[in-house]
Amino acid sequence: MSADIKDVPVYEIFTQAEALSFATHVGSVRASSAKDALEMAREAYFRRDAAFDIWVVPQDQILHARNFPETLPPVREDKGYRLTSGYDNSLMWKKMKALHPSESENMTAQ
Repeated sequence: MSADIKDVPVYEIFTQAEALSFATHVGSVRASSAKDALEMAREAYFRRDAAFDIWVVPQDQILHARNFPETLPPVREDKGYRLTSGYDNSLMWKKMKALHPSESENMTAQ
């Protein structure tokens, strides 16, 4: 009795090349267990390239934000709040310059 390929779970494979690098998705494998998936991932993706860390995650355990829009805040189309043009800091700059004149201003004043 062989199992139908649709019944074999899919595992997503993520890797970290170095200790401080980001985790990157490298592919997927079908395996009967997480242990088998890790062994298959090592053979398929890490024969030549070394990896600092490898993650094997069952595909059905990964939540994708696009599938759950009610859990995310609405996306603002207007990103004007990111621009500095809406802030008037001229008074603060004048006070700071008066309290802490730069070296070039000190040299020209002498």
